Amino acid sequence: MKDKFKKIREQISLYSEVTDLASVSRRYFIIGFFDGVLTILGLIIGSHLSGEISARLIITAGVATALALGISSSWGAFEAERIEQKIMRDQKERALLINSKESAIDRAHRFAAYISSIVHGIAPIIGAILPIIPYAFLPLEEAFIAAVTIGFASLFILGAVMGRSAKFNMFVSGFRMFLAGVLTAVVVTLLSPSHFI
Repeated sequence: MKDKFKKIREQISLYSEVTDLASVSRRYFIIGFFDGVLTILGLIIGSHLSGEISARLIITAGVATALALGISSSWGAFEAERIEQKIMRDQKERALLINSKESAIDRAHRFAAYISSIVHGIAPIIGAILPIIPYAFLPLEEAFIAAVTIGFASLFILGAVMGRSAKFNMFVSGFRMFLAGVLTAVVVTLLSPSHFI
């Protein structure tokens, strides 16, 4: 059993090296998480501006939106990665003068398409669910403040971690992502149909 796990780990490591899977998955996680947080912040702020709000509505609509975003992201990423991984596989075949059908190279690129699409599908769900959690435990106004705080904090942390990985200034990178949340809140507030209805 131990040998089997070791073999699987080695195979995954090989596939990752062949396809640059870690880098691709990291990008997809960042994009997906960012989309999840901003989408739910927009939904939460818009719902509060409408004046017809309940915790049940936020949780139900939020979870449904998170799942739809996850499915959409995963499906889109799979279709894009299926093509990109095939292009990379074909380039390797030409360079090595081989036909890699059912070879380790072929399996590595198929594996990368599946894993990166799963990562891109899970990331927005995580990003979206975090700001919804306060609505399960707190009164509406307190939940709203907690949700927006969690959303902004999540964006800042994501940016800081990205900055650290790239050896950029963590605070500046975090603040750039935080500003995306603030901009979303401002735009949703200013353009909300509740002002015109």
